[in-house]
Amino acid sequence: MRPLIAQDIKSLYRAATHSELGLPDLSSVDWGVLDYLGWVHPSGHTAYVVMEVGMELKAIRLRRALATEGLPRTQMCSWCHHVYRGRGTALFTTTVLGSDGRRNIGNYLCRNLDCSLRIRNLTSDPPTYLPESLHVRNKIYRLQAAVLTFMARANVLN
Repeated sequence: MRPLIAQDIKSLYRAATHSELGLPDLSSVDWGVLDYLGWVHPSGHTAYVVMEVGMELKAIRLRRALATEGLPRTQMCSWCHHVYRGRGTALFTTTVLGSDGRRNIGNYLCRNLDCSLRIRNLTSDPPTYLPESLHVRNKIYRLQAAVLTFMARANVLN
């Protein structure tokens, strides 16, 4: 992913200030290993994803719901396919205007949106419960396709 500055990101989210977005420190981001920039607002309830599609930046705002009730169970991230034994995923949803009115769509994703690091084995906390032998290049392609598919379902790519 190409390096971004705060102004690039703010322009994607209309009328949002720096504090509303809860932007991370962009100077410490290793852009060479990211397929998308994803971060969770410090409040923990809102998340943001920015991805380069062709030569254009596309962005989506998501709501995050953490599972806090019941026993932890094994879950897999829908984007990177990392399998967690406990509470490593969260439900990320967005509202889409559909033909039948408003509807919510969502996926279970890595709770910190760090899929790019996980598929490259740059983070090991927590380790995957079911490792896969797929080549990293194929994992990258699968991750990008999954993010683009979600964005398409959310009508972001129009």
